[in-house]
Amino acid sequence: MNVRKVLFYHENFPAGGAERVTIDIANYISNRGYEVYVLAANINEGNYSQLTVLKLPDKVSVTEASGIQYVVDVIHSFDIDIFVLPVCSFIPLLEAVKRQTCCKLVFALHSVPFWEVLYSFYIKKARARGDFFKTLEWWMLTYPKTMWLKKYDLPIRVRHIKIYELVDAYTVLCESYKKDLLEKIGMTKSGDKIYVIPNSEKEIPQVNLDKKKQLLFVGRMSYDDKRADRLIHIWHKIYRKMPDWELVLVGDGDERIRLETLVAKLHLERVVFAGYHADVRRFYNDSLVLCLTSNYEGWPLVLTEAQANGVIPVAFNCTAGVREILEPTGVNGVLIPPFSKKRYAKELLALLQNPQKCREIQKNVIMKARNYSPDKIGEKWYALFERLCD
Repeated sequence: MNVRKVLFYHENFPAGGAERVTIDIANYISNRGYEVYVLAANINEGNYSQLTVLKLPDKVSVTEASGIQYVVDVIHSFDIDIFVLPVCSFIPLLEAVKRQTCCKLVFALHSVPFWEVLYSFYIKKARARGDFFKTLEWWMLTYPKTMWLKKYDLPIRVRHIKIYELVDAYTVLCESYKKDLLEKIGMTKSGDKIYVIPNSEKEIPQVNLDKKKQLLFVGRMSYDDKRADRLIHIWHKIYRKMPDWELVLVGDGDERIRLETLVAKLHLERVVFAGYHADVRRFYNDSLVLCLTSNYEGWPLVLTEAQANGVIPVAFNCTAGVREILEPTGVNGVLIPPFSKKRYAKELLALLQNPQKCREIQKNVIMKARNYSPDKIGEKWYALFERLCD
């Protein structure tokens, strides 16, 4: 039997959640006899012994003809059977691979369908901050065009329709995203190419349930999406009522100085900026509650990481991916109507004041995270690849 070969493309490898999932997939399918390759523009240090990493030549981009041809040549040289692309803007690359090779094409959407619209929407809002006229423009033009008239959807819709036509399989993170995508591209009665495969989460062998009285934020400190400033205001509402608790923020980014200034302005106590850490396990080991206050999330790995570590996740109910992980609320975490800081503070305070409820949720979330084990998710990818190659 011929060995089947899969090639993933990443701009940076390893870097974030999508790349970590690729490593989990590689570990699983390589044990089932596959050869796995990653082609990346930039390569960082990491543990990925089960796959072969190939580097795109310097100053070569897959958005240009020379880079596209390089990818095609790699596919031919290594006899690649399946090419997995998690970046949706590279349609010319997909077209060339489909035209010049016999390998199957998979597009892996690691975010919300039409995330580009949300990204643009919140970026414009962030840039308008502090500028009266830009803020007025955002409320008078950007908001109604995006939310009511859907003016910005059309080019994104055309792009995703084109991707759907080109690929042999299109993966999304949950059933709601499949339904949403089909509606947005006008294919409500089909969708045979769309496969639902959540992101994986490793099981923790020995979980510490005896946590410190510590709230945790883990993520990039950016205003346009993560909105840690909301958490600072939420802490302002409750910290005097919880004198034994502290808030720890792990991460870095452009917003950090503003956040530190906000903490000082509000005269807040027991707020720790821990900075960036490549390994956040000790923070999960110590913290009882993880707080997420983002504008939107596709499939936030910090939520499943928290669950696997017995940390109770609390998040705004901003997308179907967040709901999928935390539902039912009060059992597998706590969902808050977006974006009420008052409601968030109330629900968080009630949780912290109920140790028995916390212990129940801790046990539940550990079990919930096992639904996303690398073996279970790897089997879904293996089944998809086998189907494509048959």
